[in-house]
Amino acid sequence: MANRELSKAEWLDKAEAYCARSEHCAADVRRKLTEWGAPSDLFDEIEEILYERDFLNDARFCQAYVHDKVAFQAWGRVKIRAGLQALHLPSSAISDAMNAIDETQYKANLKALIAQRKSDSEEKRMRFLLQRGFTYDEIK
Repeated sequence: MANRELSKAEWLDKAEAYCARSEHCAADVRRKLTEWGAPSDLFDEIEEILYERDFLNDARFCQAYVHDKVAFQAWGRVKIRAGLQALHLPSSAISDAMNAIDETQYKANLKALIAQRKSDSEEKRMRFLLQRGFTYDEIK
């Protein structure tokens, strides 16, 4: 069956299955629907239903995003916040998630990155850490 023949219910089922596999935000779902060739006039309705059925939850997504970026990619606060803002998520959800950062893990990440770049010049190390999203004050 070609994508253009799918009904709204089938598009919704695909979106729900996508959201059930891992945490996603509305921007991710819209991007995926576009890739699949879904009619754009269904996007708002599908998004609304996904929120109602709790397949999409901005606060939960922000928490998962922040946790994963700190735990697995060792990003700093600046880069994490910018990533969430780029997804057009509510400021309150972003702030709550940012306030829940595990400080022990966060500081350990920064120390490990500094140690990893020990042989670099101070300027090069500073640029690297700033690009990873750490603030100047955190690095010092």
